Amino acid sequence: MPPNLIHYKKTTGNFSLDARFTFNQTGITVLFGPSGSGKSMLLNCIAGLERADFSVCNIGNKTFDHSKDRIHLPSSARRIGYVFQDSRLFPHMNIYNNIQYGYRRLTDKTTLIKLDDLIDRFALISLLDLYPHQLSGGQKQRVALARAILCNPELLLLDEPMSALDYTSKQELLPYLESIHQDLTIPVIYVSHDLQEVLRLGDQIVVINDGKIIDQGDLVDLCVSQPLLTQAEGKSFILQGTVSHNDIEQNISTVLCNDHNILISGPLLPMDQSVRILVHAKDVSLSLSNNSDTSILNILPVTINKIHIPENGKQLVECLLSTKPILTLLSIRSVSKLELKPGKKVYAQFKATAMIK
Repeated sequence: MPPNLIHYKKTTGNFSLDARFTFNQTGITVLFGPSGSGKSMLLNCIAGLERADFSVCNIGNKTFDHSKDRIHLPSSARRIGYVFQDSRLFPHMNIYNNIQYGYRRLTDKTTLIKLDDLIDRFALISLLDLYPHQLSGGQKQRVALARAILCNPELLLLDEPMSALDYTSKQELLPYLESIHQDLTIPVIYVSHDLQEVLRLGDQIVVINDGKIIDQGDLVDLCVSQPLLTQAEGKSFILQGTVSHNDIEQNISTVLCNDHNILISGPLLPMDQSVRILVHAKDVSLSLSNNSDTSILNILPVTINKIHIPENGKQLVECLLSTKPILTLLSIRSVSKLELKPGKKVYAQFKATAMIK
């Protein structure tokens, strides 16, 4: 099956949307961009809530929009689940009726997950008789997700579903969002401008700015090459690996990344779990030797690949761990003192606490 294709053009006032991208039939595609870049407008076009000047929307074997062929399915005819920034639950209905609202209107009652299983999976059994005003923000979003999935969508749209939640509610909701692409065989487009969410949830990423798609691809690669992605965090890179050991006494997890052990302090990670580790370039230092008399837990042999032009008194030094990029920001003086140059073998050092799962 060819990849799903989205292409919409729409001009409103001084803003023009011209966004074209493809995405896979399974997994979570993150639509990433700053506020005002056109993310919500694009989702509304996909959902049929806004009419575009030019449109092509092919999902699976179905065409939702094709302006040249004069195809425009109304939103009610699109099997799309849409979860907004606010849950948009019906205040006069209890949670059970909210979940079933869309499902009752379906002529085909086939579902991806049975109602009882969905209630159990999203831990909603104790909430069914309550009303929306009695729920926390995280609970409301869990109900909204369950309602969208019960309608047996061919595409799931999530428009920054955690943007209005506090930290505790976000942590509560994240596992349910992570389970979506593990349990469902439908594509998901997840809108976000938060790199932490992208790191946890994204399978592939599409970067949008000023109404245009400026980059698309693998998150690990784009984290290094796409400055818009790490604008808020600062220059960063991602390592991927699998949890291979847990030291309960010292509270340290070992993650095997490219045949190298990365040590992460803090809450122990589940054994054999695949994890992504975000490291900020400002937290990485270089040494000419493998110094063991240091408090820094991670010291990795790397080869300098490229030294970028100085900016604001700092130089970005790009190293390679096998084939994976390691970035560090050093002063011009440090680069000169260590006589750093491409091809030189050095050691990259960074603290385990600098890493974010």
